[in-house]
Amino acid sequence: MADSEALKLSSLALIFPGQGSQYPGMTVDLARESSTARQIIERADQILGYSLSRIMAENPGNELNRTVHTQPAVFVHSMAVYEVLRERLPIRAVVAAGHSLGEISALCAAGILDFETALHVVKVRAAAMDDAQPPGTCGMAAIVGLSAQRVRELVEMHRMGDVLEAANFNAPDQIVVSGTLRAVTRLMEAASKERRCRAVTLPVSSAFHTELMAPATGPLRECLTASSFGSGRFPVVANVNGQVYPSAPAEMRRVLVDQIVSPVLWEDCVATMCKLGAESFLEVGPGRVLSGLAKRIDRNLKCRSVFDVESIRSLEEGAT
Repeated sequence: MADSEALKLSSLALIFPGQGSQYPGMTVDLARESSTARQIIERADQILGYSLSRIMAENPGNELNRTVHTQPAVFVHSMAVYEVLRERLPIRAVVAAGHSLGEISALCAAGILDFETALHVVKVRAAAMDDAQPPGTCGMAAIVGLSAQRVRELVEMHRMGDVLEAANFNAPDQIVVSGTLRAVTRLMEAASKERRCRAVTLPVSSAFHTELMAPATGPLRECLTASSFGSGRFPVVANVNGQVYPSAPAEMRRVLVDQIVSPVLWEDCVATMCKLGAESFLEVGPGRVLSGLAKRIDRNLKCRSVFDVESIRSLEEGAT
């Protein structure tokens, strides 16, 4: 869907990005032009106990790309954009989902987690995931152009005793693999020899969504046990199974913990949102990754991304 096309606001699927979509200067224009966004960003600094706003604006020492800062930054940016949208447009979501970290943004947007609780969970999650493995030992790569089945075959062939898994099923022809750096490198070399295939290293130094994240489950579980969950204004679809989140808080906690060691079934999430009545997809937060994936899943899906003042204004002008 072109940016000039109208987006139906009465039957939206809200989709929230994850780690990797951050960029220096994020939220600067929002904070300058919206008191609502500015209050959210200032509140985040108070909750975190450090100036995330400065890291997002200036990226000193490349701090924005450290997992401990990236995840809070993407979450806070997403929620600032979301609250500005709610203030300016009559959006009515029928369902939401988020990619990895973005799932917490979706739960917050639905009212299942309040902002302070969600940001605390993100902070604990980010620190635990950052500590799970020594730097420089693990990685992830996107395999573009191969089917899920072929990627699974390559994973089995090139694991060779190391940890190597298909971690993100993003679209029919885009699968992300994750594991030890040597195993990921082996698979990338093999994939590059496949017809019409590209293997792209992702800018992360951890093996997210594999068993190597197991050390992070304890701190996250402890944090979630002390967190309260609400009923929610609309359903949220879970990465681990592509199904709507369970209603019992204990089961919600289990799903959130399982998510960091399980594959992200994003293609299934999109299919479920369509079944639940979503007629348009609105990506809320930094970047356009999820909008692009939605079009790879189904070129007929209506998608827009909003991440700054200009894109919000564009949505206002073209929305119905």
